[in-house]
Amino acid sequence: MDTANLISQLPDHIRHHILSFLSTPEVVRLSVLSKAWHRIFNSFPIFEFSSSSFAKTSDSSFEFIIFVYKSLLLQCHQYRSIPKFQFSFTQDRWRPYVYSKYLPSPCELDKLISRCIEIGTRKGVKELSIYFSITGYYRLPEAVLSVKELVVCSLGGCIFDGAINWPSLRELSLKEVQICDQRIINNLFFTCPLIEKFSLVECFGLKYLHLSGLRKLKKVKVKSGYPHMEKIEIDVVSLHTFSYSAHHYMKTDIDLTSCKNLEVFKFKGYNITEDMIQYLNRNFPALKVLVLHGERLHFQRIEISIPLLEKLNLIVAQISAVEAIINTPRLRSFKCVMHKIPSLFYLNSLQEVTLELFVDLNNIKHGESFLEDFREYLKNLNKIKLVTLSICVYSSSEIHKIVSSTASNPVLLEISHLKLETFTREKESHALVDGLFCICRPESLLLVSGCARNDEFIKNLCEKLVQIENAATYANCWQHHLKGVKIQHCGRKGYNKILTCEAFLDSLQTLEPKEKIRFLFEW
Repeated sequence: MDTANLISQLPDHIRHHILSFLSTPEVVRLSVLSKAWHRIFNSFPIFEFSSSSFAKTSDSSFEFIIFVYKSLLLQCHQYRSIPKFQFSFTQDRWRPYVYSKYLPSPCELDKLISRCIEIGTRKGVKELSIYFSITGYYRLPEAVLSVKELVVCSLGGCIFDGAINWPSLRELSLKEVQICDQRIINNLFFTCPLIEKFSLVECFGLKYLHLSGLRKLKKVKVKSGYPHMEKIEIDVVSLHTFSYSAHHYMKTDIDLTSCKNLEVFKFKGYNITEDMIQYLNRNFPALKVLVLHGERLHFQRIEISIPLLEKLNLIVAQISAVEAIINTPRLRSFKCVMHKIPSLFYLNSLQEVTLELFVDLNNIKHGESFLEDFREYLKNLNKIKLVTLSICVYSSSEIHKIVSSTASNPVLLEISHLKLETFTREKESHALVDGLFCICRPESLLLVSGCARNDEFIKNLCEKLVQIENAATYANCWQHHLKGVKIQHCGRKGYNKILTCEAFLDSLQTLEPKEKIRFLFEW
C-alpha cells in the first residue's frame, strides 16, 4: 500500500496530531486530496488563523473573517471542543477600497471579529493567541476574560480593561496591549494564582509593576513601553528567570530583593551602573546566568563576585573601566563584546571556560599592537579552554597592519573558532583571507549568509581554497600548513550537510539569507 493510503487508515485523533504540526493554509491544501481528508479537515480541532496568509485583495479582510467564522461554526455544530485557537489580524480595518452594499463596513467587520473570537473561546479552549496590528486598538469581548479552562494566553494589539478570571492559567504574554486599569496586573494573585510565566512587552498605560503572592511564578519578561515604566517590584520566592529591556535612556528601579532563588538575570538598557553590579553581587547567591547589555559603563572598576555563576555575557559599547575582576569559581562560558577591553582583566575560575570575544577592528586606533594586547588578555584570563573571536572588518588594511607588525617575529593567536562579519569589497577579500590565516589557525571559521558583505567573502574564500587544492606550489606560508578543509552548510529547518569546496561553490547560487556556513580546517 502507498503511504497516502496508510495515513488515511489511521484513527482521526492520530491524523489530527500529525496535522497539528502544520499551518492552517497547509491543512487546507491537504483537504482537497480526497473526501476522507476533507472530513478530517472539518473535524480538525486546532485553529490557527492569520490574515497574512490570505491574498491582499480589496475584500481580503472580509474573506478572511468569513472563513474564520464558517470554520468555527462548523466545529461548534459538531459539538467538539477547540483546545487551541490563534487569531492574527494584521491588515488595516480601514480598507482602501470603495464600499459597496455587498461588503461590510469597518464597524460591521469589528462585530464579526468579536463574534469569531467569542465562538473560538467558548468551547473549552486551553491555548489562546489573539494579535492585532490594525489601526487603533481592539477591545476584547467579555467571553475572553472568563475562560476557566485557559492554560496559555497571548494577547497583542488590544485593550485590556476588564476583570479577568483565568484560574487555570499557566502562561500569560501581553504585547503592545493598552492596560486601562493597573489593578488588573496587581491582582494577578487573585485571578491567576497558578501562573508560571509572565511576559509584558511594550505595553501602554503601566508605570509601576508589582507582582507578589504568585507561588508558582518562575519566569518574568519585561520590555518597557510607553509611558516609561518607573519601577518593577517582584516579591516572589519561586522566581527563576527575570529579563528586562528598554530602548530609552530613562532609569527603571528594579527591586527583586525577595527573589533569593533567582538563577537567570538578563538586563538590556542604556546604562550599566556600579550600583546594579553591587546589587547583583550582594543579593543573588544562586545566580547562574548573568547577561548585561548596555550602551555605557562609566566607572573605573568592574567586579563581579557570584559564587555559583556559570554563564556571563558582558555587552557594552562605551566603557571607561580600566580594571575588571571576574571572581566566579564555577564560570564555564564568558562572552565579552566591547570596543575597548579594560587593560587589567582578571578571570578567576576553577572550571575550564569557553571565551568569546568581539573585536571591531575599525575602532582600534593602533592595529599594530593588537596581537600583543590580545595575548596579554589571554594571559590574565586563566583556565581558558576554548576561544572564539568575533571580528568585524571593514577593510583588509586593518588586518594588514597587524600582520606587518609581526612580519619579523610571526606570532599566532591561540583561537579555536573564528566568527567573521566582513564589510570589505570584493577586491580586498583575497588580501583579507591571507591576513587572517597569518594571525591564527582556527579549527573553524563561521560566517552567516546575507549579513554585511559575507556572501562575497564566502565566494572568494571558496575559490581560493579550490585553487590551493589544485595548485602544486603555494604563494603564502599558511597554505603550506593547511592539510584539508570541509564546509558545513547549516540551513533552515534543520538542514545540515558537509560538502567539499567545489561542491559548495557549485551550490552557492541557491544560498539563502541567514544560513550558517562553517569552514572546518585541518592544519
